[in-house]
Amino acid sequence: MFKLPFLKPKDNKFCVLLEGLSSQAHMCAVHLKTFVESADPAEQIRAGTEITACKARAKEQAAQVTAELCRTYITPFDREDIQDIAGDLYRIPKTIEKIKERVSTHGINSVKGDFSRQIDVIVQEAEAMQEMVRELTKSDHDDDRIVAKARQLQELENKGDAILGELLVELFRNSTDPRDLILRKDIYDMLEKVIDRYRDAAGVALQIVLKHS
Repeated sequence: MFKLPFLKPKDNKFCVLLEGLSSQAHMCAVHLKTFVESADPAEQIRAGTEITACKARAKEQAAQVTAELCRTYITPFDREDIQDIAGDLYRIPKTIEKIKERVSTHGINSVKGDFSRQIDVIVQEAEAMQEMVRELTKSDHDDDRIVAKARQLQELENKGDAILGELLVELFRNSTDPRDLILRKDIYDMLEKVIDRYRDAAGVALQIVLKHS
């Protein structure tokens, strides 16, 4: 398919920032898995510290994206698309940190791997998104690969929806402690928000490809 050329800035600062945001989101997801699943308290503490650090770095990078959009006349993609994908990627570690704080504050443990079921989907999304952003930020990116990653992320989001439904059925059927039910459902919902953020970011990336195809 013939592509019309479009102007790009002389440097790749937005590409670097978006790759950085996707990397922080990926690392944050991996640390969340360790934080929830590790039986070693020291390892849990380290993972929790890393989650907070990832969120702080992502916040700084997202702010840099906004600042650079104000300073830059020519951008590699539409400004609103850059802002949207950066915002979605930043909200992933932001929400993961909230999950970590909720689990720590209330001392909630994963029961029969319930948190891990959603977290495993998030880690898979994080890997796919990192690959998607790396491809998107190439000067000669492969549209088909990006579309394939968008399809994969949509399938993972659908899988996450199914898991959430199953978890809620099990929770309301088996829980006898109202406090545990409320807190656990809240964590399920926050994990689902992370899953949805990856779908949203993939949608923006796909939109970028379609605009420039």
